[in-house]
Amino acid sequence: MPVHQVVGIDGYPRGWVAAALHGEELAWRTAQVHDIAALIPDSSVVGIDMPIGLLDEGERECDRLARAHLPGASSRVFTTPPRRVLELGLAAPNDEVQRLSRELMGKGVSRQALGLASRVLALDDFLAANLNPDVVEAHPEVSFSAMAGRGPLAGKKTAAGVGQRIAALRTWLPDIDALLSRAPADVPTDDALDALACLWTASRRRDGTALTVPEGASRPPFIAV
Repeated sequence: MPVHQVVGIDGYPRGWVAAALHGEELAWRTAQVHDIAALIPDSSVVGIDMPIGLLDEGERECDRLARAHLPGASSRVFTTPPRRVLELGLAAPNDEVQRLSRELMGKGVSRQALGLASRVLALDDFLAANLNPDVVEAHPEVSFSAMAGRGPLAGKKTAAGVGQRIAALRTWLPDIDALLSRAPADVPTDDALDALACLWTASRRRDGTALTVPEGASRPPFIAV
């Protein structure tokens, strides 16, 4: 089946932001958390900054290995809790969540990771019902490191970090300044840049040049780079 679009998706405060590339035309789109399907067209390759492939117990190997790609900045890769922990989410008493996490994963879970539960489960539901799109998990920090050919970039909310990310993207998207100027007004800079990093990964996936963490993995959970 021919690929008509490549899409990079990241979460942002109001839901999802997507950068969609069709030919040489890039368009921005947004959607609410449970409307993820609106951003994933048929005949597309998608990179999304969200865990794909939830475990019933234990820790995902791809999370552990991704940290090794970011020496000195490994905390930027969250540990993805098992499915039952995510299903409890932030609404459950924290001691109940932590007890289940220790039982299933051998350690507690951060509230920051739990805050992603609704997004992770919305994506999981979509993928369970839609087998056609090629949707892979991407991690912008790992992608930016590979794109720049160096170790971790400065923090994404710092001026240096923004500059380094734009410079890395410019090697692939020479008109990055114009593209960012057209991003939706309510999307923070770091989320727009992360969506473009996921788009870079999706493009590599389409072209057959993407790597995987773990190396050679063909079924989730894995992180594409």
